Amino acid sequence: MIDYGRFADRLRAARQAVLADPGRRWALLDEVQREWGYVDPGGEPVWGPGDGENVDVVSDLSLPVPAALTEWWRSPVNSFAYRPRLYWVHTQWPPLPEDGPLPDGDGRVCVFMSEYEYCNQWGYPAAEAAHDDPRVLVRTGDDEWLPQAASLSEFLLHLALERLPGHFGFTACLTHGNLERDPAVLDRLRASYPDLGLPPWHELGSDAVLYGGPDVVIRHGRGDYVDWPLIVNGRTRQAVEAALAILAPAGADLSVSPPEERPDRLLDLPPAAFAVGDEDARERWRVTSVGAEPPGPAASRSADLPNVTAHAADEDGGVVVVGDADGVVHVRVGAAGPGGRRREVSEGLHRAPVTAVTCLRPGPHEELVVSGDAAGVLRIWRTDDRPAAGPFDRRGTAVTALAAAVLPDSGPALAAAWADGLVRVWDLGTGCSDVAADLPLGTGVEELRLTADGVLWVRGGASGWAALCLDPVELWVLRQVKEQADRFPWDRLRCNRGPAHEVPSQILRAGWDDETVAARAAERLHELLVHGHGATAALGAAPLLTMLVVRGWTPVRGRLTRLLADLASVRRGRSEAADDQLDLLRELLPTLRKLADHPDDGVREGVAELERNCA
Repeated sequence: MIDYGRFADRLRAARQAVLADPGRRWALLDEVQREWGYVDPGGEPVWGPGDGENVDVVSDLSLPVPAALTEWWRSPVNSFAYRPRLYWVHTQWPPLPEDGPLPDGDGRVCVFMSEYEYCNQWGYPAAEAAHDDPRVLVRTGDDEWLPQAASLSEFLLHLALERLPGHFGFTACLTHGNLERDPAVLDRLRASYPDLGLPPWHELGSDAVLYGGPDVVIRHGRGDYVDWPLIVNGRTRQAVEAALAILAPAGADLSVSPPEERPDRLLDLPPAAFAVGDEDARERWRVTSVGAEPPGPAASRSADLPNVTAHAADEDGGVVVVGDADGVVHVRVGAAGPGGRRREVSEGLHRAPVTAVTCLRPGPHEELVVSGDAAGVLRIWRTDDRPAAGPFDRRGTAVTALAAAVLPDSGPALAAAWADGLVRVWDLGTGCSDVAADLPLGTGVEELRLTADGVLWVRGGASGWAALCLDPVELWVLRQVKEQADRFPWDRLRCNRGPAHEVPSQILRAGWDDETVAARAAERLHELLVHGHGATAALGAAPLLTMLVVRGWTPVRGRLTRLLADLASVRRGRSEAADDQLDLLRELLPTLRKLADHPDDGVREGVAELERNCA
């Protein structure tokens, strides 16, 4: 439990710590982000200082930029740079001086950030541009600039507290009517919950004060443009319910909404143990030997590099990969002997110690390198090109082993093990990262080998090495969905966000074994496809979603069935796309009708709703 009623004490302590060591400037922001569920996604930032709408605006380059702002842009603690959609703001780089109210010297204000619709702008006094961490002012839709934060770093902390609890936390909202019926709510708020020690957050025609308690942050919005005068965000549902019991004991009509984003789902598995003849319930693998060593030499540790934490080599030793404790991956290609041509490259790919590496050659003069770290992040790259900016995958526990091979019938394949006992296997031969299968093999997996004959060798626990013969057809049923998806011209189809490039990837991820991944994909598909006037992308998506639901290739059958029902809720005559969409859903209805008596309530309810919408 974290008592945000004592946050003001934490804020004062953080200020003192920064005075003694400026390197601690972002420590409290880092703590708050982690407490509310933000996780470093791995990879490179998706948003940089020069990105945004105002890149062509000419600034005053003679002004220095405060050290704190430069540090924030370079810091891995900058959650905006990695996930800007959490914040809904525009950034300005370099900061743009605008006429301001300050009477002495340079009265301008250097704007470095704006609210998404430019209702608010935030900046620091131009006269303080040379300060390490200047104060921040806010303009709320008129020419008046108001004090917002004692320093730029505290402003960014306050911004995170404004945005993240509502995304990652449980939420309850009290209306103006709730407060009119029970005027004592605000008295109870001030009596029971101290403020966080931050100044009021100014917005267009309103402001807000943040209060804190056990695992809750409570936002009291004041002014004419406030939709919800009281918002309770909690790290748990129980924390929000406890706060409501204090604030509005008679508010029986108040409900608690779940977080917009759920944390990673980790498995609770016993240690891995195998016996000859063991097989997967879905016939995806079968144990053919236990105790025997896998073929091929083990990779020798590179002795000429410090802090080595992981190492691997391809079958002939022509590619050697080493990872270190600083998150750097080193690759050596070619022979080191007399006359041999050798190429070496190193990349700082991780912000945690590298815990596993693997490599393979999918074709002549091609080297594919995969690395994993203690934070659960996977990176993948070809050594003749820059590494992909984003993570290949990430789960909330350490990567313990990696293996890769080129399979004769399908091409490159990759296997990764995490500390909670999950092994995920990708069919990279499909040309995407979305065809994968999850094998819950058990904890303690220390090493993986994947051989060209389709055998996954697993070392861990009392069994030592075990050979799991994989069945690619049963393992990668999503390959069939991918083959069908490739028949549609997604670049010419439209969804609610424009071109439908993202839709086939989300459909495949809706079929992943990891329910958290599949649920996120289902939610995203709802955002992309459901529209009263129809979406041409739905004409490609609906048959693929039906395939997942009917064949049971998804852990979220109920969600996807309801999504299909929502796609059928368009009204005939609104558009040609709507008419085509409704006709298609009616064609799919007989297939889905077979699930009318399915044991899953969500599936039955979705089929019934589909029947009504297609009538």
